[in-house]
Amino acid sequence: MMLFYSPIHGFIHKVLVVAHESGLWDQLDFVPVYPVKDGYSIAAINPLHKVPTLVLDDYSVLYGSQTIAEYLDAHSISGKKLYPNDTALKWDALRRLALADTVFEVTVVMALERAQSPPRESVFKWNWAKVLRSVDQMEIDSKAKPKNFDIGDASTLHALSYLDRQTKRGLYKPVPEQWNWRDGRENLHSWFDESIKRPSVVSHFNKDYIGDDSPEFCQKKVAEVLKAQGKPLPKKILPQPVDFVPPGD
Repeated sequence: MMLFYSPIHGFIHKVLVVAHESGLWDQLDFVPVYPVKDGYSIAAINPLHKVPTLVLDDYSVLYGSQTIAEYLDAHSISGKKLYPNDTALKWDALRRLALADTVFEVTVVMALERAQSPPRESVFKWNWAKVLRSVDQMEIDSKAKPKNFDIGDASTLHALSYLDRQTKRGLYKPVPEQWNWRDGRENLHSWFDESIKRPSVVSHFNKDYIGDDSPEFCQKKVAEVLKAQGKPLPKKILPQPVDFVPPGD
């Protein structure tokens, strides 16, 4: 399988956590993608031109982190399942998954808006209120959540690590100065610090990508997929702006 994704330092990728937890990590061929940089278009295999994108062994393609995470979990060979079978636990995990994924998404929206000149403060105000309410809910959830690590936890790590990353960005920072989601949220803080010790997080968190992350390598892999699917190569890959790099969902 090929996983097209953005190997951004200081960010916990939900799909990578699931890949490791499921025991499928070593079955993945990782393809680095920087979606808004010139030369990294994957639109020929994913019309959304978004990462993550998973190419299966038969060269069929899945996209969307929730779809990919569920696929990997369904094919787990480790004995671990991040999508609980118990009905109550399942719906609670999916609720927390939706909460955290939305925090990530609206933070990306705010970061993109900050790159505009001038940015619309209404966009920031509307979405920032959602972030604040959501991290407060995460604090509540961290007091009562099940002991078993699940997909809601993986997504929460994903969202919180992205918030951390945005507090350190200089040019297009969407998070207020000095704000820290840990303040007043001791249980969530403790849970995060313990969870990032998991091998599935340590495998990539705060580690630079080692390998070929050139646009040529990305396009070679795209061409491999298209050839296997019997499709022609795209005639031209349009240049992309390079001022902001979203990490993918």
